[in-house]
Formats: sequence, C-alpha cells, structure tokens
Amino acid sequence: MPATATSVSARSLIDIHVGERVAVGAVLFDVVRHHCSSVGIQPGVVMRCECSTNRSVWLRRDDGMQIELDRVYAAFVEVEPLQ
Repeated sequence: MPATATSVSARSLIDIHVGERVAVGAVLFDVVRHHCSSVGIQPGVVMRCECSTNRSVWLRRDDGMQIELDRVYAAFVEVEPLQ
C-alpha cells in the first residue's frame, strides 16, 4: 500500500476570516518582518481577525492590543489556525 502525502498549504494573514483565531508563524522578508515587529506582530503571537477591508486587516492580539495591518504586509505573514 503506497504512502499518501498530505498536502497542507501555508496560509497568510490575508486569508483569515473575521473571528478566526491564529498564531503567527514565519514573517517573510526583512522589510515585512521589521514593519510587523514595530506594530506588535511577531512569530508565536496569537490574534483574532476583527475586520478585513480592501486596504487592511484589523487584528486583536490575545493581550488586547489592536493592530491595523496593510494587506500588502499581511500577505507575507504565515499563520496557523487555533481552536
């Protein structure tokens, strides 16, 4: 019986839905990593999507901090869903 590979594609902050809770994974590219760090987004941070517009994603960290992140940056922030 051949082994079957499971395909799981990486998701970014731009792909999450309102109300979804995620943990930040890798932040790609130095310029994106620097910007995200300056607004409170680092690997391991847990947050929930509050709103998504054509321009930005509004997030709330578990510690209550609210963050508005431009969708251009959100596209390069990998996330993992949480229960």
